[in-house]
Amino acid sequence: MPEAYKDVIEGNPMKGFDSLPLPKRILQAGFVTFVERGYDKASMDEVAAVAGTTKRTVYAHFGNKETLFRAALGNAVERFLAELPDLDHNGDPERELFRFAALFSELCTWRRAVLLQRVVIGESERSPDLGEMMHRDVILRAEALVADFLVAQFTQRAPQDDGTEADWAIAMARLFLNMATGPQRVATLMEARIPAPDHPLVRVSGADDAWVRLAVRFFLDGLSVSATRRTPV
Repeated sequence: MPEAYKDVIEGNPMKGFDSLPLPKRILQAGFVTFVERGYDKASMDEVAAVAGTTKRTVYAHFGNKETLFRAALGNAVERFLAELPDLDHNGDPERELFRFAALFSELCTWRRAVLLQRVVIGESERSPDLGEMMHRDVILRAEALVADFLVAQFTQRAPQDDGTEADWAIAMARLFLNMATGPQRVATLMEARIPAPDHPLVRVSGADDAWVRLAVRFFLDGLSVSATRRTPV
């Protein structure tokens, strides 16, 4: 496989690209090719070359280009979620929120993650459901993980209106993630700053650690007004 198209999986604490089952290798190759070339310029010939197989085999597994694109996108989302750190519901809130938000930020702002988002945006007119899927399975899923942590750690002092504790937790999680990671995610997406070249499991940049730490402390200070800490088990 050409060096330029080696997927970051080779640097992760997972099975190396060359030892992956062929369908997974094709998905990884599809991901790299689509984000580097864009949907229209990506070719099944190139996907096959990166995967170390033939175009006939790629078609045998995935049928057509759009099917492969969607499958590669779904696989990338699965990998993203698997790489998020677990939140220890009995752990220190500042430490756990920082650890989660810092890696979430890095996973969203490294080069190929940014390129993937741009490809999905570029395909929004033709396939608007892809953006909806990305938002649901990445952003809303991350918010739900933080919300579960907040419910385990804090009790709302005075519930507002008819909202449930779950509604409050989701609102707080959304506020936190946008505060801690929103500026850098938008900046890299809009090319206002250069994305980190490497996947964070290969090399953590730490470029936004100071901002994330400040956001965590600011958030927890504000949260203390509307919630109380549960007694640790």
